[in-house]
Amino acid sequence: MKKKPADIARVVLPIPVDEPFSYLIPEELAEWVQPGAQVIVPVGERYSGGIVLRREAYPAAAEFELKAIHDVVSPEPYVGEDLLALLEWIASYYICNLGEAFRLIYPEVNIHKSRLVLRRNGAAVPETLSPALQEFIEQIPADDWVSLEAVEKTLRNTRLLYRVHKLKKLQLIESRYLPPASRKVYKTVDRFALNPPAQWSEKAREKYLSGDNPRYQNALLLLAHLRTHGVSDRESLRSANFNAALLKRLSDEGVLSRSEQNVERQQHTAYAERQKEIILTDAQAAFVEMVAPFIGEKPAHQTFLLHGITGSGKTQIYIELIQRVLQENKQAIVLIPEIVLTPQTMARFYHYFPEQVAVVHSRISAGERLEVLQKVREGKVGVVIGPRSAVFAPFRNLGIIIIDEEHEGSYKQSDALPRYHAREVALYRAYLNKIPVVLGSATPSLESLYNAKTGKYTYYHLDSRVSDRNLPRIQLVDFKEEWRKSGEFQMFSENLLLKLEARLLVKEQVMLLQNRRGFSPYIQCQECGYVEHCPNCDITLTYHAAGRNLRCHYCGYATPAPDLCPQCKGFHILYKGVGTQKIEEEAQARFPHARLLRMDQDTTRRKDDHSRILEKFRRYQADVLIGTKMIAKGLDFERVTLVGIMNADQGLQFPDFRATEKVFQLLVQAAGRAGRGGYSGEVVIQTFDPQHYIFKFLNSHDYNRFYEREMETRKGLNYPPFSRLCLVRVIGDAEDRVYHYAQEIAKYLWRGNKGKLYSVLGPAPAPIVRINNRYRYHVMIKQPRDKDPSMSYLRRLLKAGLFKNPELKKWPVEVQIDIDPVEIL
Repeated sequence: MKKKPADIARVVLPIPVDEPFSYLIPEELAEWVQPGAQVIVPVGERYSGGIVLRREAYPAAAEFELKAIHDVVSPEPYVGEDLLALLEWIASYYICNLGEAFRLIYPEVNIHKSRLVLRRNGAAVPETLSPALQEFIEQIPADDWVSLEAVEKTLRNTRLLYRVHKLKKLQLIESRYLPPASRKVYKTVDRFALNPPAQWSEKAREKYLSGDNPRYQNALLLLAHLRTHGVSDRESLRSANFNAALLKRLSDEGVLSRSEQNVERQQHTAYAERQKEIILTDAQAAFVEMVAPFIGEKPAHQTFLLHGITGSGKTQIYIELIQRVLQENKQAIVLIPEIVLTPQTMARFYHYFPEQVAVVHSRISAGERLEVLQKVREGKVGVVIGPRSAVFAPFRNLGIIIIDEEHEGSYKQSDALPRYHAREVALYRAYLNKIPVVLGSATPSLESLYNAKTGKYTYYHLDSRVSDRNLPRIQLVDFKEEWRKSGEFQMFSENLLLKLEARLLVKEQVMLLQNRRGFSPYIQCQECGYVEHCPNCDITLTYHAAGRNLRCHYCGYATPAPDLCPQCKGFHILYKGVGTQKIEEEAQARFPHARLLRMDQDTTRRKDDHSRILEKFRRYQADVLIGTKMIAKGLDFERVTLVGIMNADQGLQFPDFRATEKVFQLLVQAAGRAGRGGYSGEVVIQTFDPQHYIFKFLNSHDYNRFYEREMETRKGLNYPPFSRLCLVRVIGDAEDRVYHYAQEIAKYLWRGNKGKLYSVLGPAPAPIVRINNRYRYHVMIKQPRDKDPSMSYLRRLLKAGLFKNPELKKWPVEVQIDIDPVEIL
């Protein structure tokens, strides 16, 4: 009778399936099949990579015969048990499949498609080695890498990984994975060494040892070079005019031996600001000492909200806290909201923690990402910096998580599954690890500030800038009055022009914020009023002067800008609204000698564009930096004494209950860029509505009064933080069908509302009802926070009736569920 194994493994595959798969654990792999291990398993007629979620006892009455794990990729777990628990929580809370949640941490390529290469490390092979291992190691050379696939073919055995692990444990071989398309975990360089003549081919000895034959002059020069300089890499040999063909020929003839050496990719950016050694102020030191007990030998979970005005030195506090964490041999994660902040943040942290800092974001290559994650697992770095995905850094002894600009909406992933919020994920990961979280911001989200004021978070306020520098003076300019005086619209008010000219004369720097890229938001015919719209989306096209075309920023559609009105053939085309390109053109026309830089999505498409622009501005190679909201936060330039807000009204009338909060935060952050050095700062805010209440609070730098005013509105309408929201978005090609199925969902939710826990709003058209020729309708669920704080009942109802409903797959529409939505477009 066949013996049943004691345990089975529950394995998660990176496919949209909600349950882990069960596999037998072969006896020879049992040592390495542990939670977090990366394994290769059979799936139908192929193999796939997966992560072991847990081990379980073999079921007493299995419904069908289980397949066995094929192999284990590494003897060390790929992720720790905290990340396993975190990803299970994400799948449950944000209503997605377990496999989709695991894609957040799974490698970018399926490991079963990768190529494992091996070589001996020169150690003597012991006589006591088993016959199976002896047979295996005989296939592995000492002077070159060989793929496991080649060894499997020679030995006609496809289950040899466990032998690799045993030989590595005995320190007889070394290995590494080379993913497809030569995506190596570590970048390598070829190195060439001169072999003794006894290893050369007979023809090579005749050619190169028989004298100074002019036919082989290049080869002889190369031999002389290697005798003088020793082992050399390919690049240095190429610089010495020895080409690849010559190196290959001499290698084939046995004259040279080629080897590979791992080299680390440099993550240092072009940005390199001068760092100062700073002593903490009493207020900064007090906060550090408040957090310190939660880092030490008896760590505990606690969330701290650090509400520090712009320029109050929050970054220096982060650095001091990380210093304490590293002293405890623990690691730290620092989340930042924008890639644009990475160069400056990286430079500051690298100054204090050289060789300890790594960065992860969407602009680094797949090879860089794999290398960073490998270094994290190997304990070679202690600090990971990056946007939201950095929260999943696979540290094994995490000591703190810091979230800078915690209010930023970019921490929410809204455009793909799982639709998680990195702040909430960080809080749960910290809870699992019993470590502190620091949420830092000059403009905390109203939800976080509410949590602090109601005792859920520990609150600390830094109310003064370092070195007692003053906050910038703020001046409002009434655009209506400017228009009345001049008789026409001017994008630069007289006040802003005078102040800008004064700064240029004394060689100080200026930042101009316009929260819209492009040349002009749209063009309109003055004769018939026609405005060109995207044929795929319900939105006007944006005019871009570079290339002179109209573009849709939602679906990517582009068309040449017309010379005549497409509708009435009129000649009078008016450019309406203002974009960053238009501001740049106008500023250059008014100040021809000024050096201008523009920073928006159009000028930062390549990997290092952010660093290049910021470094030029830091080095005072430009006088004025013009940009979208990416320049409004976190940046610190000593020469900047004037900030101009070109149109402060943008966004205030947006159909979103958070619209006023977002605009106020943006204006406070942008204003905070002025006067951070030894110069006083000034802010000019141009608006058509100077009586709007946010400007009163902005002028007095009173964020708490703004909070109180907004909370009155939120409470009256039962919006967060007094309630929880869930957005169900229905998308499809035919509007009538989209509306019909949205109605069905709303009815289902009403029927399930037995205890009247929530209210259902809609269905209603999305603010932009059509994007990329697909219609979008919303059903919004609003639930008072005191009835079911985690929305557990609603989430179960949604998962059972929508997410797991087999009938839903037959619907000709797509249904998206967004828990705690940040954007409602």
